Amino acid sequence: MAFDMFAGDSRDGIAHHEEFIFELAQAHPARYRELLAIFRLFHDSPRLSARQAGALVHELIDLLAAHGGLANKPLAAVVVRLLPFFSRACRQDQDIRCSSD
Repeated sequence: MAFDMFAGDSRDGIAHHEEFIFELAQAHPARYRELLAIFRLFHDSPRLSARQAGALVHELIDLLAAHGGLANKPLAAVVVRLLPFFSRACRQDQDIRCSSD
């Protein structure tokens, strides 16, 4: 994976071919502040707070809804996979450690 994320015992990431989510978010920077914050720090291996994880849940849902919903299969696959990871980090008040290529 291009961008690995760790929170407690959970692990997920954003692969190179999934980085298109950041391109979609760039069209509306005010709506996707946390997604774009990850994009800006992508190669600096950022640390995300539980609060940021909660915001990312809502931003990802909004991103999916604004781009075709579940009918947009490539986007839906990424979003549906990432939602539980960010939600769990938020609910368990865990920071997310990130590592990028």
